[in-house]
Amino acid sequence: MAASFFKFFGVVQGGLGVIQFGKENFAKPNAGQSTIRIAVGLDVDGGLSNAGGKLPDVRLFNEAGDFLGIEVDPGTVESGGFADINVTHAGDSTQQATYALFSANDDAICIAYAAITWPGGDTYSWIGDWGHKCGGSWYYSNYFISGNPDKPDCLWIDKNNDSPQTGFQVHWPEFSIEDSGYTEESDDKDEKIDYLCNAGPPFKMHVHPDEDPNSITLWSLSSQRSAATETGTSYGPSKHPKSARFQHDRHHPRSNGTDHSGLHFKRLVMDDNPKHTGRDLCENPMSLGPDYVSVYDWSFCRMSDKTLWPVCRSDVTDDCFNTDLKQLIVGGVAARGSPYESVLDWTSGHKA
Repeated sequence: MAASFFKFFGVVQGGLGVIQFGKENFAKPNAGQSTIRIAVGLDVDGGLSNAGGKLPDVRLFNEAGDFLGIEVDPGTVESGGFADINVTHAGDSTQQATYALFSANDDAICIAYAAITWPGGDTYSWIGDWGHKCGGSWYYSNYFISGNPDKPDCLWIDKNNDSPQTGFQVHWPEFSIEDSGYTEESDDKDEKIDYLCNAGPPFKMHVHPDEDPNSITLWSLSSQRSAATETGTSYGPSKHPKSARFQHDRHHPRSNGTDHSGLHFKRLVMDDNPKHTGRDLCENPMSLGPDYVSVYDWSFCRMSDKTLWPVCRSDVTDDCFNTDLKQLIVGGVAARGSPYESVLDWTSGHKA
């Protein structure tokens, strides 16, 4: 492809939009391999607790659902950065890996985007906004994708029940504007969102107790994607043999529901992005992450109980969040017994 930018479906101001990806957002092609780039939400010693960590296992399938390859325990990703995962195709095949399945490992990570480069050089991408839009647990990110004014939300995945999602699948071509045949002038944007979130093959999240997802939902080859109704299931290998899985599971007992208590967010995010507000974060039941201050709309979201407070100013001095003290003041008293371990400053002009 000779284009400088590639267009993919995204979420813009809550609706269907177009996200541009430049060549620099993709890995270079490798013979007999597909390379997947994973970008995560910011996390340094003052960032999103657990947002950087262990990369997911990746299983790849072709358009017919034939298993192509797997890479397990591919390493770690630097907080706020990206890492490339090389998946070798069986027999050094050059077949197109149109389906990808991401299965989380122990450390929760919040994925801002995933992109794939096939052996032949074709590239596709998916952004974390779809996790938010389709009902997954999410948080804002400060990840910049060149060519776009907005920064995507990120989707949490984790193996040991710290977040609901244990993994997700993507059918890459359906997020490509060019491959889908969809035009930006189309007036069925709501229907397209519903399709991408709920049809199954385009994007599907796996949840507990399925802690090692190894199957995808795919379109039957007898159905055209534009009017596809028939789906099937294709399986890749499990990460561990049964005996090893039994030993592993003893360290991570399952629960009947989702418990976020394992994610200890002892940090604070400060942001002035007009697209990010404390109210939106607080009012969404699936948001998950550190306490958040918006100095754009002067709001503070205490994430532990999803309560919204104003930021203290000259005319508001109590029952508000004091940005100098980094404390919520209630009845003239600091509500937090211990200070935040660190503060992540996402405000413009601040270099992370």
